[in-house]
Amino acid sequence: MRPACPQPAPQPVQIGQLFICGVLPNLRGNRSQGDCPLRIEQRKQPAPPRERLPCGGNALALHWGERGEEGSAKKPMTRRKRKAAGRTGTGISSRGAASVLPFPPAPRSGARAWLLAGLVALLVARPLFPTESAVFGDGLPVVMLWIALAVCWLLGAIGRRQWEVRFGWVDAAVGALVLWHTVAGVAAFFRGSARPAVNITWEWIGMGLCFLLARQIIVTRREARAVLAVMAALAVGLSGYGLYQYAFEMPAMRAAYAADPAQALRDAGLGFEPGTPQAMLFEDRLQGTEPIATFALTNSLAGYLAPWLIMLFGAAFLGGTGRRQMLPALFCAGPVAACLVLTKGRSAYAASLLGLALLGCLAWRHRQAKRFSWKLPLAAAAVVAVALGLALASGGIDRKVATGAARSLGYRMQYWQSTVRMIADRPLLGFGPGNYQFEYTRYKLPEASEEVADPHNFLLEIWATAGTPAAVALLLVLGAFFRRGRTWHAPPEAEGEGAAHRTLPVGWTFLSVFARREGIAIPHSGKATSAAYQDREQPASADAAPFALAGGGAGFLLAVPLGLVSWAPPGLMPIVVGLPCAAVAVALLFPWVRDGRLPPALPAVGVAVLLVHLLAAGALAFPGVTGTLWLLFAVGLMGDPPKQAPRAAAFGALAIAMGLAVACHQTAYEPVLRARHAVDAARHAVANGRLGQAERRLREAAEADPLAAEPWRHLAAVMLQTWEQTGSRQALEAFREADAEAVQREANSAAGWFVSGDWHMRAYQKREAAEDAERAAASYAQAVARYPTSGRYRARLALAHRAAGNVQAFEREAAEALRLDRLTPHADKKLSDDLRDQLRQGLPRSARPSANRPG
Repeated sequence: MRPACPQPAPQPVQIGQLFICGVLPNLRGNRSQGDCPLRIEQRKQPAPPRERLPCGGNALALHWGERGEEGSAKKPMTRRKRKAAGRTGTGISSRGAASVLPFPPAPRSGARAWLLAGLVALLVARPLFPTESAVFGDGLPVVMLWIALAVCWLLGAIGRRQWEVRFGWVDAAVGALVLWHTVAGVAAFFRGSARPAVNITWEWIGMGLCFLLARQIIVTRREARAVLAVMAALAVGLSGYGLYQYAFEMPAMRAAYAADPAQALRDAGLGFEPGTPQAMLFEDRLQGTEPIATFALTNSLAGYLAPWLIMLFGAAFLGGTGRRQMLPALFCAGPVAACLVLTKGRSAYAASLLGLALLGCLAWRHRQAKRFSWKLPLAAAAVVAVALGLALASGGIDRKVATGAARSLGYRMQYWQSTVRMIADRPLLGFGPGNYQFEYTRYKLPEASEEVADPHNFLLEIWATAGTPAAVALLLVLGAFFRRGRTWHAPPEAEGEGAAHRTLPVGWTFLSVFARREGIAIPHSGKATSAAYQDREQPASADAAPFALAGGGAGFLLAVPLGLVSWAPPGLMPIVVGLPCAAVAVALLFPWVRDGRLPPALPAVGVAVLLVHLLAAGALAFPGVTGTLWLLFAVGLMGDPPKQAPRAAAFGALAIAMGLAVACHQTAYEPVLRARHAVDAARHAVANGRLGQAERRLREAAEADPLAAEPWRHLAAVMLQTWEQTGSRQALEAFREADAEAVQREANSAAGWFVSGDWHMRAYQKREAAEDAERAAASYAQAVARYPTSGRYRARLALAHRAAGNVQAFEREAAEALRLDRLTPHADKKLSDDLRDQLRQGLPRSARPSANRPG
């Protein structure tokens, strides 16, 4: 054993350190002396002899790694010392001198592995029940779970002396976006519909936590591949269920509707009668052949499938697992492509074609095109051609997909034109999350097709709902993310532990050789650190990829209870069909997870595909769709070394997370779920004719959720029915009180005011009291003020004015209703023949439209 040298007083800098931190960086050209590539710490106590520098050294000691050479006199470090070194961020090679790590290793699997499993479970569970019903609070249990996951992560952070956190400009921009969106939600709480604003605000907070947690928990490339493989497998599972819908479920539903339309509407939970405009719209959608899987809209399913189809193609051709492993990924892409073709989502088609073109550019850039030559585009084209051929043969797509593209784009231009007017009216805070559909009707063009819930453009959506600062923050997120593209051009061969040695200059190579001989692990700094950190592979002991795969299975099971408490429970069939398909897909993709590569640009291609789709589809507030966006953002940003933050910062973040948990529970989670349970019980009581029990349960719901209009609206309907059966004056007053409470909570809802007018007209028709007609006219007038281009609303207002004896107002509104009826080209927006005849008969002969006009 080498004798210990006498220890002089500690010196701030040594000659060797000056050489390493000063001379060698100069060989690289433009590195400053303060950017030292060695991690050096000041020790208070002398190091053990086997860890000290040779004679002449002092208390400034390098961190030594396990040498592992055969015949070496040094013994491996103990487990306790390895853990201590891992806490201080030192780089210790776990593969011996033949594989020295030139970067800090990832945290060893432990609590982080379980956090990764929870992260994947939540990502998988959310698309497995309707995501479009987030406005009703269906996603609040998932938001609470996101907050709980953040709390668990922060509890682990406060146990360390230094808190490692990955945070950069993109993270700051995402935080600003969520923060300003929350401000817009608070503003909408006071001047719009409060309950939808609160629910969607919490959904956005949950999506922000999803991004930030993915940034912290997914550390190694293998873990990233495991998470992406699970989400791609979920796309395979949803595609399998979508194909099952197309072949079996949807034909059975059409047959049931044809046999008994009224019963079919009741089974679907819809309260309108056959022949109404709403029933006509439902019938039109029922006759469609597009699968929707667990979503409520086929565009949402297409938006989820498109980026994962491209990711599967990327794993096949850029994954670096060889030709034998290329076929399993292509096999997984087959059902995804087939289901995507059946959705008839034109924007998803265009986005997927763009993604294929970008993959081709990546392959050429990485010189993979020479390896596979013509096989890459041929194989991708073969998968798409087979899916397209099967869809054509089965009648899943037809000429209307191409011929209707111009008409569909025209509809979107109408939505965008109205949305621009909305933005001009409220440029700072917008109209608030969850309030777009309520406010859109005020700006809707007469010839527009429907009362959309979003403008079918993600940028206009965030601009109209949260204002200009939120739109700017979103653009900063995208700009900062894609600005990293200059670091994404490294070829896939550079991925792995040996990558840094091949790309470093001579001086750094000399230092690496010296460190390798001495068993010293030397982390990089600056841009070299980022590149090495990004492309590293970790030993199995520090890798939590198996937990990610297990979390995918847990996500399917978690979706069952979460779906049961949702507004439209999807049932067990998505699990029965989707879980086996997803399990097979994970098994097929496992070689890529274990030994493959993840090109840094591949997640960016997925982000580009989804954004192109959202340019014409919108739905940025649907977490089941945009969860993909935030996950790919996080994976695309991998490579930044963590920053050290004091433990006090972790305590502060934990306090904020605990506050969010309490606030979400009190303002959204508990009131929404309690009210929904009571409303469901009231519906069951009404179906069995127990109106008194229904009234009690609805009052409980209204007390449980003071912000919701739904319990009051149901209570008004129950009390009106009670009054019609009993003639009780008390029941009539209770109906009026409940109706006033309902419209007060959704004062900007044209549909709510219109339903109120219909109820008062029912009261008028029963007892023919002028006050009921006047109340109906007042409610219809509020509806028309919020939806001025609806001919049906104007027609009802005209009839209410005539019942109240206001002939002049009747003639004015009747003439406008007939004019709007002539302008709209949509059958569900046309007046019924009976209603049109009533308006014509009440008008003077000179004011009636010509008989040959369609109106």
